[in-house]
Amino acid sequence: MWRWLFSKKPDFPSYSLLEAEPCRGLPQDLDAQEKSDDFHQRCNRIESELCAQATDESTPGFATFLKEGDGLLQFLSPELKGGCLLAFSSALRAADYARVQVPDKKFSYFCSSPAQAVAGIAQFRERETIRHVALDRCPRCNVFMAVDASRLNSAANLIRVWKIAKSIEIARCNLYLDYARAAAAAGQFLVARDVALELVGHVTAEDPRPHMLLGTLAPRLRDKKLHREARRYLEFLHQDAWVAELGAATRANKGR
Repeated sequence: MWRWLFSKKPDFPSYSLLEAEPCRGLPQDLDAQEKSDDFHQRCNRIESELCAQATDESTPGFATFLKEGDGLLQFLSPELKGGCLLAFSSALRAADYARVQVPDKKFSYFCSSPAQAVAGIAQFRERETIRHVALDRCPRCNVFMAVDASRLNSAANLIRVWKIAKSIEIARCNLYLDYARAAAAAGQFLVARDVALELVGHVTAEDPRPHMLLGTLAPRLRDKKLHREARRYLEFLHQDAWVAELGAATRANKGR
């Protein structure tokens, strides 16, 4: 049942500033925006749009699990009864979690379709080894979405729950990015940098936009390492157009 596509551990890039300070916090006004009714309405709109899109139950690479020995990585939480299985929406997220939380262990990365994931979760439920499933648990803080494993009894249910989680992620990404860009335009480069790093470290590292922003902020902050790391992320994500744009922006900045 668990003979899925094997994914090699990605050579994941990183930001040294994020490694030194994983949690920088949010500006008070940005935090208030995230807790507002307007933000929740945005989440609901995105959720409706995602749920309106059909997702095949055999879609490969839908969920990734970390395998160690004969089992899959899970954790125990004081707030939850029973084990909580860790599931990720990409191998990159799984690799980031493993690197930050369990750097001394080696894992195999298994990518599954929704139907395969549901069948595997059912096996663990029958053995009574898990009671919940955590979706894209953040490796740098305690924020995560945990779902009762009994609710994930069909591929359709798993897809629906996953889309709810993704709608929140997309809304948070756009909110943070808009705030960081506005701060940069106002000359608040450190604020913009720190919000962009929070976005990468706690929301998603797979969107090229915060990396582009960090790369363009780096010359203003006289931080060559930040520029190299932002470029490395864009290269890792195969965003050739963004890499070229960052290079052009850097050359233009030098010419001033």
